[in-house]
Amino acid sequence: MDVTTLTALSKWMEDTDLDEVTWRHGKDSISLKTGNIQSESCVPVSRLQPVLSPSVGIFRSSVPGHTSNLQEGSKTDKGAELGWIETGKNRESVQSPCAGILKIIAIKDGQAAEYGQPLFFVETE
Repeated sequence: MDVTTLTALSKWMEDTDLDEVTWRHGKDSISLKTGNIQSESCVPVSRLQPVLSPSVGIFRSSVPGHTSNLQEGSKTDKGAELGWIETGKNRESVQSPCAGILKIIAIKDGQAAEYGQPLFFVETE
């Protein structure tokens, strides 16, 4: 590739929104990158912290015969028990990972839960 073609190609690239271009002609090829590439983070940001099921089983929010005090919008402390998962005779506690407000209750008492399934979402303070 001659200098004239290279200059024309680089000037053309400056006038576009391209960050990289590869040019091929016969056996010749060249790749050009502009120095304007900006790394933008595409990671979503949320204040909602999921509360995941610690095991497979049946979710229980209260002792049979009693009603649960869990309501969307209620405050919760870090480590507060939100319910438990029953697997046979075993009970595994479901605890809030942080202090905040219980925004979403994604499971009902008596429903089956899978390991790692989001059961609640807590908005951190």
